[in-house]
Amino acid sequence: MKANKPVVTLYPNIIPVKGFNRSLLMDLQNGKPYLVPNDLVDYVEQPAHPRFEAYDRFILENELGILADPELRDSLKPLPLEHYPATKISSAILELDEHSSWNLASVLSSLDALGTQFLEVRFLDYPSLTSCFHLLREHTNDSTIEFIQVLVPFDPELKHFLDETLEERFLRLSKILVYRAPSGFELNDHFYDLVFTKQESVSHEYCGNSSPEYFTINLPSYVRNRHFNSCLAHKISVDRNGYICNCPSMSRKYAHADSVTLSEIIALDEFRETWKYTKDRVWICSDCEFRWMCPDCRVFIQDEANPLSKPSKCRYNPYISKWETETGYLPEHESGVSVQGNRLHIDTEKLHRLNTELWD
Repeated sequence: MKANKPVVTLYPNIIPVKGFNRSLLMDLQNGKPYLVPNDLVDYVEQPAHPRFEAYDRFILENELGILADPELRDSLKPLPLEHYPATKISSAILELDEHSSWNLASVLSSLDALGTQFLEVRFLDYPSLTSCFHLLREHTNDSTIEFIQVLVPFDPELKHFLDETLEERFLRLSKILVYRAPSGFELNDHFYDLVFTKQESVSHEYCGNSSPEYFTINLPSYVRNRHFNSCLAHKISVDRNGYICNCPSMSRKYAHADSVTLSEIIALDEFRETWKYTKDRVWICSDCEFRWMCPDCRVFIQDEANPLSKPSKCRYNPYISKWETETGYLPEHESGVSVQGNRLHIDTEKLHRLNTELWD
């Protein structure tokens, strides 16, 4: 093929992600994923090869690329992937119950000083909501925090409490999630996103789930996930007892919030260690086509002795391209993928036979 002949070229916002068994084209502008054969990614990344009409047509019809001559191809520069966190801490989780006695006001002031933008407050019982809600508003309305999500348990008095309390605008409050809710209701003030769920609690068992409903496809999350762990980076938490941790689900606690500052904790190398665990370092996930849109979890993992082990609540096998709910699914250890010593062993011959049975 002549070097100056126009060829189909992906737009810069279309990111090819190659998996072990198949690939994905992530449309970062429109938030859409396109599952494709690995051959298609090889094809678009090697434009000097003979052209394949079916692949060209797929790309053009889905507006994933353009027929471009060499001059135009050179002008389609890759997206810049540099990521410079705007603040030391971007998100935080606070847990409160009626026995929580740690200094909430001091923690909120520290989060403001750290430039925190998103805050989730988990009220584990109704008394903690009624005793701390006013304090939460008072110490965040003029802070760096832009979005606050509160998780509250259902109570027969909840609607009355919220209507009365929210007569005065809570500027940073964006979402109220009511769990253990037998039914819903409307607030007098409609400025807030109100969600009801029958989920019994906001305990740790609900953390770390991985499925397509949790996938995120946009430029900021993609760039961030290439550099940092999608869940734990630039996050800090305080559990119900006042202990500082990366995540309330983690057993590792660093110190009590009344005895040290949050800044002292985030200065610790061990606290920031998990921030570096990107998906291309995690075993099995590194071979998955969904890795850059999927939320990671370093708490619930298959092997607690290996911090880079696959999340245990993920039910997708990238070596056979099957979810647990799909016909033909097998977990990795039954499909030729196993841990041997300190490395991942992949039985390519067994996988070839399995994939031939499943897909041919």
